[in-house]
Amino acid sequence: GLREEIRKFKRNAAPAASNEDDAPKAPRLDLVGAGVVPAGSHLVFAPLPNSNPTLQSAADLLAKLEAVARDDDDAPGVLVLLDWTARVNGVLDADTKLIAAYHSVLLSSLRALDEHFHGEDGKSVMKNVTVITQSEAILKDPSNYWISVINAGRHFTLDAVMGIGLGSG
Repeated sequence: GLREEIRKFKRNAAPAASNEDDAPKAPRLDLVGAGVVPAGSHLVFAPLPNSNPTLQSAADLLAKLEAVARDDDDAPGVLVLLDWTARVNGVLDADTKLIAAYHSVLLSSLRALDEHFHGEDGKSVMKNVTVITQSEAILKDPSNYWISVINAGRHFTLDAVMGIGLGSG
């Protein structure tokens, strides 16, 4: 039965690694290998959606993207829209249309501010930024995503992940 399968699996498991380089790596989303982001990218995470978006929030995010471009001209900037995190945390009632609408307003604001401050010439920040959604990244390799979720569940309590008191029901 199941017990024998587990024993068989343990017998066939790889021997313990002799040094850190040989240690088995935890499965992770490889966004570069999946072609989602260019190698050497700097990821900038958008704020979680909310029901009252502000132009200041967009201006702050544009400043972060400008810092990426200023600090390392060779490293592409990637803006990650946290749609999956918003759904999981019940932001905007986990309504995918509201979350997408927030991101649409945010991106429009970023582009408008970028054009206002930098014009449409070569100084534009947003023209060199790749925009991805968290769900798009996850769906490139859903198996490794769910393995990482399971591993997080093995190592952390729900309170540690969600915050004190949020995990208890």
